[in-house]
Amino acid sequence: MSHFRRRRVRSHPVSAREERRRIAYRMLQKHTPKASIARQLGVSYVTVWRWETRWQREGAASWREHEHPGSERRLSPHDQKALLALLKQGARAYGYPTDLWTLKRVAEVIRKEYGVEYSLSGVWRVLRALGLSAQVPLTRALERDESYIRHWVGHPWPDILRQALDRRVTVVFVDESGVQTSPNVRRSWATEGSRPVLRTKGGREKISVISGVTLEGELYFELHRHDLSGTEVIGFLEPLLEEIPGRVMVVWDNIGIHRCAEVAAFTWLNRRRLELRRIPPYAPELNPDEGIWDVIKNDRLANYCPTSLDELEGTLHAELSDLKAHSERVLSAIQQTELPIHSVDRFLEAAGWD
Repeated sequence: MSHFRRRRVRSHPVSAREERRRIAYRMLQKHTPKASIARQLGVSYVTVWRWETRWQREGAASWREHEHPGSERRLSPHDQKALLALLKQGARAYGYPTDLWTLKRVAEVIRKEYGVEYSLSGVWRVLRALGLSAQVPLTRALERDESYIRHWVGHPWPDILRQALDRRVTVVFVDESGVQTSPNVRRSWATEGSRPVLRTKGGREKISVISGVTLEGELYFELHRHDLSGTEVIGFLEPLLEEIPGRVMVVWDNIGIHRCAEVAAFTWLNRRRLELRRIPPYAPELNPDEGIWDVIKNDRLANYCPTSLDELEGTLHAELSDLKAHSERVLSAIQQTELPIHSVDRFLEAAGWD
């Protein structure tokens, strides 16, 4: 009996890239022109030239991919947990002048805190392993009263909603926004190395919009070519009362045009049908109507470059009208809100609404 064991050879699957390179080597050995090889294999002439250089330098077996053994994980599980907690505190808490975590800054933190050197790509892998990703931060006003916002969401708001449903009052969330002729620039796929160019019209004209959404997915809006005032607010509320039967509860923020004398007088004159509720100051995330503007600006009109204010107004009206015609899309948009309206179907069913 032989005392020697046959060594098992691991089979290494051949990738498509390796197979092309192997075919190219055979063709090069037969002195096939590089241009012909490039055409047949669907690669560039420069690629074939590089393959020929590699073949001449490393031999016929170099069609195989070079193995790149990965570096060992150098942060212990305890260090990773500590790093995650540190990063969650923010860059300013660590001593940087801004709350911006970049790969370079995280690499510096890892080196200072744990004595470990990582390349930027290595830091990226560490962050991904920790469940982190690059995201655009939300902005929050310093004037916000976080405790009051939490209290309002947890107590007054459920009571407001319950009372509205019990009395069959239609709740309308109202907000104002503006859309400029200058584009809302978003990332777009394009040929590598060829950055897209948006050709825009000089100046920044805008269309002012006041809109409202209901919990049932109804959308109402009006467009204006000037800044909004109490007059435009009344001009929105008046047809709203004509279109919606019964009592209407408008929920909106605390800006000046909502508190002006004109709106107060209009509300008092229509007190039998109209009542107002205010969202806490500096908390736009609690207004479901904000979701409508996220869809319009960041989806439907992203990278849109109108040539005139007339064109912008027509396009904006068409997009809002199309959204208005599809209540399911409106409902999907308003689900982005941080206001707890996601269980509203249960409230509607309990109140006996169809």
